[in-house]
Amino acid sequence: MTTQQAAAAAPAKFDNNGQYSRTSILRYEMIFGPGYVSTGGAGTTDDLCKRLGGALKPGARVLDVGSGIGGAAFHLARTYGARVTGIDLAEEMIAIAVERAQSEGFGDQVVSILGDVLTAEFPEKFDIIWSRDALMHVPDKPRLFACLHGLMAPGGRLVITDYARGKTPASPAFEEYIKNTGYHVVEPAQYGALLEGAGFHDVHVDDSTARFIEILKTEADRLRTNRAEFLTAFSEKDLNYLVERWAMKVGFCQNGDMKWGVYTASY
Repeated sequence: MTTQQAAAAAPAKFDNNGQYSRTSILRYEMIFGPGYVSTGGAGTTDDLCKRLGGALKPGARVLDVGSGIGGAAFHLARTYGARVTGIDLAEEMIAIAVERAQSEGFGDQVVSILGDVLTAEFPEKFDIIWSRDALMHVPDKPRLFACLHGLMAPGGRLVITDYARGKTPASPAFEEYIKNTGYHVVEPAQYGALLEGAGFHDVHVDDSTARFIEILKTEADRLRTNRAEFLTAFSEKDLNYLVERWAMKVGFCQNGDMKWGVYTASY
């Protein structure tokens, strides 16, 4: 049976001020694509898998940090035969992931844990640590990256996508945005340096902001194209919120306030 486990230090309920309520999660899925609440949906998963190359193989032990509703975990298990442990702070994310994993019959190949990676205990080390647009929620990056390094098996591989700031300080509008969302972002070069400081080797920092802008525009266009489908479950107000939110992020990137980084590293 695919299991949902609760880590001891997990908060009773984390929805980031409503951002990760069940309704909001399913609304986000309509713009990111089936199974995802992270930039680029399945397309980004394919890109990250290519970056990992031969590390993805049957039996590879993967830790998906901020695993969301399970889209990437299911792909890694189904396509590569990986054994995936997902961990997320948001109760509704885990609930949806467990429901879908059970319906698709993944069994113990995909395990979902409600908890905080900083305090959760795992029975084994991981060959791959994977994270998509989630670590921006963690303020103490040195502690976080030291924790991830400690969870990795020798020879392991790390791949991360994450929001970043383009400059410090950024515009007042961007600073207000990250304050309101509770994000903790640093510039890509600093992100890479922090990974090296935690003990990772072969750290590669890919400033993928141009690609991020393309993805944001494509996602907003797709939502508008699928407007009728969206409105069967959500309101016009919900649709406008997402389109305006995506346009705002494009504007932040074009103004140099915001970036999107893809980071790979080795143990």
